[in-house]
Amino acid sequence: MQINYWKRKPNKHYFIGQKTNGSTITRIFKPDLEEEGAYIDQWHGAKIKKNPRWMNITLASGKTIKSTELVQDLTDLVESAS
Repeated sequence: MQINYWKRKPNKHYFIGQKTNGSTITRIFKPDLEEEGAYIDQWHGAKIKKNPRWMNITLASGKTIKSTELVQDLTDLVESAS
């Protein structure tokens, strides 16, 4: 049985226009400070809005996901190798 698609996870490299999760990435933005777990709590109790643990990604289908949930479909790579 041959698989005609290949999914790679986790994917740390993503860009606008990339096909992933059955759609296309249209927007990449930082999470809000209120989003639980997005930023590391500092020793003085404040959160620094720099280097979040994930980025929020908006897909062309209207769905917003975290970059940790991103699964890239690599159908072109599998088709060219066979």
